[in-house]
Amino acid sequence: MKQNDHSRRRFLRTLGMTLGASGVGAFLPQLQLIRAAAADDRALNGYRALVCIYLTGGNDSWNMLMPYDAARHAVYTTARGGVHSAANGAGLAIDRGRLGTPVQISDAATGAQYALNPGNDLYPEGMSKLATLYRANKLAFVANVGTLVKPLTKAQYQNGSVPLPPNLYAHDAQERLWHLATASGGAYGWGGLVADKVGIENGYQTLSPSIALDGNLFGSGIDTRNYALGKDGLLSLTGVDPVASASGGGVRARAVDRLLAEQQTASPLGQEYARTFQRGRQLYTVLDAALRSNTVTTAFPDTGFGDRLRTIARMIKASRDPAGTLRHKRQIYFVRVGHFDMHDGLMADDANGHAGHLADLSTALDAFWRALNEIGAHNEVTTFTMSEFGRTLSSNGDGSDHAWGGVQMVMGGAVNGGRLYGSFPAQQLDGPVSLARGQFIPAVSVDQMAATLARWMGVTGAAELGTIFPNLANFPTANLGFMAA
Repeated sequence: MKQNDHSRRRFLRTLGMTLGASGVGAFLPQLQLIRAAAADDRALNGYRALVCIYLTGGNDSWNMLMPYDAARHAVYTTARGGVHSAANGAGLAIDRGRLGTPVQISDAATGAQYALNPGNDLYPEGMSKLATLYRANKLAFVANVGTLVKPLTKAQYQNGSVPLPPNLYAHDAQERLWHLATASGGAYGWGGLVADKVGIENGYQTLSPSIALDGNLFGSGIDTRNYALGKDGLLSLTGVDPVASASGGGVRARAVDRLLAEQQTASPLGQEYARTFQRGRQLYTVLDAALRSNTVTTAFPDTGFGDRLRTIARMIKASRDPAGTLRHKRQIYFVRVGHFDMHDGLMADDANGHAGHLADLSTALDAFWRALNEIGAHNEVTTFTMSEFGRTLSSNGDGSDHAWGGVQMVMGGAVNGGRLYGSFPAQQLDGPVSLARGQFIPAVSVDQMAATLARWMGVTGAAELGTIFPNLANFPTANLGFMAA
């Protein structure tokens, strides 16, 4: 995007926020025409949202999605140090006999058989709910995806003829590259840059199109900043209720009002601080009313992750209501799920083990899917996972170590599901596409996966995609095909 485009968008967004905050917007029906003009003639019909589920720590996706056919499962078992048991505590493989019908799936494109994590005695459902969604063509997997500068073979890795992403295997560096969707570095997340492009047509411009329930770079763009929500909804100053202030109640809130009023005669910096603070309080009031009137009846698991997904569902319901205050057309959401950095305890059969984490993930995402169906947004919301890297196939004694390529999920009514995209690798130590400990060289780049999602959100031009994903031209396709038009 050219610099004058940035300036124009900033001007229009600031104008919308200023008028909306002062109440003048109600007297300017032409404001929507101004916003439409800023959208570069982009046709953004209906509502669409991306929900990023970040699996913090590096998910061991090779025990999330496993080959089921006997020959490939045997290779997997050998590479993972044998089937885990009391006698083989270092083994990381899951016995094929445990991969029963509830978690079995097949790739509609190739017929290859796979299974999702079956859980354990404490979590007997395992990932069966996500397996059901996969078989209903509402879920897809992107196999062996990771950070890349350009396509890379094992020989090129070994001879150093192709540049590598910086700081491979480092949590903070690789998380940043996933959020940027480029291995060349940068300052803005790809979700935020997509929001820069498509959020200009949203109705209530004071609310950012990027809404975060946990901290991230992913949703921060040039013009877009994350709006923070708590797991149960809005965050406010402790003991200061903006809604009470607006209705004349709340001693502390009225004291804040007086302090803000005093800033109006202070320095320019004080005046700007007061305006920004007050705009935030007004936004709180608007969102409080919107969320109070938009609930969902779907039962969610009583976990922090379940609470966050319930809040996102309520926010989506409020945002897409054509008669409501918000009237957003495009939104980006971000939420974290922790504890996937499992150097030890990977096969633990309690709540701290990998099977327990994956079962919780499956249950909560299934509830979210049912909530989206409840509010009629199941075809308008695409949920996907990211994680900084996959894990080694080999065991370190009680877990797995940092690696590179892994498997991610994409869920939604617009997903071309029931398939694996990318390339599921031969699970060998030091194999054709793996290093000594089973660190897989990615077959698909983060750029390609992210660009496929960006296209669905309405960023379709090659030049626009190239601006957001500067390395995208290095790869054979910008559309992996897992999203419907």
